[in-house]
Amino acid sequence: MNCKKLLTVLGVAAATLGLLVACGGGSGSGSQSPTPGAATTTASGVLSAFGSVVVNGQEFATSSSTTVVDGDADDASSSMSALNVGMSVDVDVANGAANLVRYTSAVRGEVDAVDTANSTLTVMGQTVQVSGATLFAGSKTVSGTTTSIAQLSDISVGDYVIVHGVLACTSTGTGACSAGSNSDNTQVIASLVAEPGTPGFYRVAGYVENSAPGSFAINGLTVDYTTTGASATTCTPSPCAFANGDFVAVRSTTAPALASGVLTLAATSIKTTTQAPVLVAGTVVSLEGPVAQLNTSANTFAIRGVAIDGSALASTVATLTKGEIVEVSGTVSSSGTLVATTITAEPHATFSLTAPLDAESASAGTITVLGQSFSVNNETRFVDRVANTRPFNLSNFATVLAVKDQLVVSGYTGANGSVATRVERIPTPATPTVAIEGVVSADTPASDTLSIGGITATLGSSTTLLYPAAGTTPTLAGFFAAVTVQSSVVAILGTAGSSAGTITATTALALPSSSEWAIGPH
Repeated sequence: MNCKKLLTVLGVAAATLGLLVACGGGSGSGSQSPTPGAATTTASGVLSAFGSVVVNGQEFATSSSTTVVDGDADDASSSMSALNVGMSVDVDVANGAANLVRYTSAVRGEVDAVDTANSTLTVMGQTVQVSGATLFAGSKTVSGTTTSIAQLSDISVGDYVIVHGVLACTSTGTGACSAGSNSDNTQVIASLVAEPGTPGFYRVAGYVENSAPGSFAINGLTVDYTTTGASATTCTPSPCAFANGDFVAVRSTTAPALASGVLTLAATSIKTTTQAPVLVAGTVVSLEGPVAQLNTSANTFAIRGVAIDGSALASTVATLTKGEIVEVSGTVSSSGTLVATTITAEPHATFSLTAPLDAESASAGTITVLGQSFSVNNETRFVDRVANTRPFNLSNFATVLAVKDQLVVSGYTGANGSVATRVERIPTPATPTVAIEGVVSADTPASDTLSIGGITATLGSSTTLLYPAAGTTPTLAGFFAAVTVQSSVVAILGTAGSSAGTITATTALALPSSSEWAIGPH
């Protein structure tokens, strides 16, 4: 799916609202009630809500006997309080209950670069793609001022971040991003970017490239290791030996250093591992990730290094595209292939808005924001940045939320109306302001109005206009000439209009046509 990606350019006003002015994306399809997941023995994907834990649209009960471990730290003991919505987790399940929850990041370290034009971060040489599906957490203090991390523009070069997400292959050709290939370039599709209170260790995971005695590369990072002396690198398995195409997790107690233009990390430990959890033949598995190595003729593809046999769902496989995020459930064969019984492509949000809550209805499974009704389901990501309420999910959202709570909602228009892929409660700003960004569904230049996600925005002579080639004297006529319906992405900041579902725009931004709105590489 080719979409549009919105830049983080509305500045302090949008940051105050917590609006993620980036891409719109996320998971969305699913039934109207949590699925107990009794048959599933392993679920691996993004944690989307609490109340127990919800992963891949299935709710798994937790209790005092549920073990939580930190996969970044060799499965060190952790706790439920350490979990956050947006984390990448593996869940071991028995009778619908979670026995074990393991959380693992994709990369953790200092930010090398922030590219708002392409909605990316570079962290220790790894490209991190940010989208409307990406959640942000944590805060930083600079010169005595503490800033909550709510969007891409809140992050600066040098910040220490922990990024959760999945790796998507950016290489092309048969065998790319598979064992033995030496063109294993990947990027992280971020589900959560967090800034902890204090920096910790450094970690990166990916495919080995340019392997040589004592070093190899993972994308834009060189990894050095030593097999002798008091500070010898700990390797699992031992001794240290790595081939191009191996998937490894590297950890270090020190930050990478730039020497002669090469970013190099001195490894404390290196573990040869897999992207997805090890799957046991005969078990039922639910797996989330981007499509790779797609062969529609053979009805096969891969997710996070796991081979998928989609023969029983050939018509669905025929509609898939490389890089598309999907959820696959099925049974593991004796060869380790996951034989799919369901394949669900995750719908992308086409707009995001921030505004106070108008109403909610548990019985109808809906929330209403700015006069727009959204259905919520068991794949909606529920996050509370105000009181960190747990549980906060499909079952109890109506008891958590109150009218006038400030929300960020991402969604798309489905066959039966708007569907929310994300519901995030944020602190209420001192000055009531609303905003929406997304693909323009209609416009009427004669009346200076346009529609995004069912919301109508009215522009006027006092609206600050930003659009390509606007120059020093932007005009309403020029703005609407820069907008193409069903293609252009526009961001509107303003106040609620006099009637439901309307905004009076104080700022309007039209994105250049070269921008992309996407959750993954296409």
